[in-house]
Amino acid sequence: MENEWIGEITGFISLLLFVVANVYYPARLIANQFRPWPRNIALFFKKYLDLHMWMNVVAFILMTIHAHYTDDRNLFLYGSLLVTVWLTLAGLLMRSKKFSNDTKKQMRLIHTQQMVFVVWILLLMIGHLME
Repeated sequence: MENEWIGEITGFISLLLFVVANVYYPARLIANQFRPWPRNIALFFKKYLDLHMWMNVVAFILMTIHAHYTDDRNLFLYGSLLVTVWLTLAGLLMRSKKFSNDTKKQMRLIHTQQMVFVVWILLLMIGHLME
């Protein structure tokens, strides 16, 4: 019973963190309509990008714990975990200073593809609905 509780609470917290972290993209798209930004808005998005990255890393760790402690296992949920691994690693690598700007640009294209995010959401929804 305790393991089930751990699985549920880590799943819920990871969901909240993923939502808060990834609101960054629609907020930035909306804000881009009003460029040039005042200095305080530019600083906000610079700080939010750091928060976006670290909240997603923590959410990924919690999602992994959730996957371990719950009985919710199927091909769609395993697929969503793999997509999460890809998005998390690509995001972390984009922030690394060891890669050239061209390499980072290519990783950014892969990381920010909206289709990957949509696939991730669909895998999670279908996987949990099948349980």
